[in-house]
Amino acid sequence: VSDSLPLMKQEYDTEVAQAKSSQQKASAAQPQNAIDENTLVYTKDEKIIERGKEVFARNACGSCHANDGGGNTIGPNLTDSYWIHGGGIKNVFSTIKNGVVEKGMPAWGKAMSINDVRDVTFFVMSLQGSKPAAPKAPQGELYKPAPEKSDSTKTSAPVK
Repeated sequence: VSDSLPLMKQEYDTEVAQAKSSQQKASAAQPQNAIDENTLVYTKDEKIIERGKEVFARNACGSCHANDGGGNTIGPNLTDSYWIHGGGIKNVFSTIKNGVVEKGMPAWGKAMSINDVRDVTFFVMSLQGSKPAAPKAPQGELYKPAPEKSDSTKTSAPVK
């Protein structure tokens, strides 16, 4: 009789294998976008920026940075050209994703999807140069983006 039914351990192993198989099928049906922060380039994609604004609001980022990005007691102004942890898309993405615990900035990459991190990053980048109601004084270092490299094979005059 004892050999006619699976033992509890066998039942458990079978269920775990089935669950893993189901999880793999579900993941394959909905692949995650891989976002490489080293190749990330900011564009003024209104859909991404709007989603980022929604995620910024939903996660109460405004409690530290103000809803308009001007900064509060804790968080720095996100609208000027001064950055504590480096400016530019790659540094902003990394700061949002990995956080700066000693400064009170959570590692949002642990709490939100990588797409949400990207969307908030694009929203923050879109705030550059905006005029918040009560901007906090600049903090950190002035960030000046490197000039774009020109393509030496292109000419401004048409080729005849």
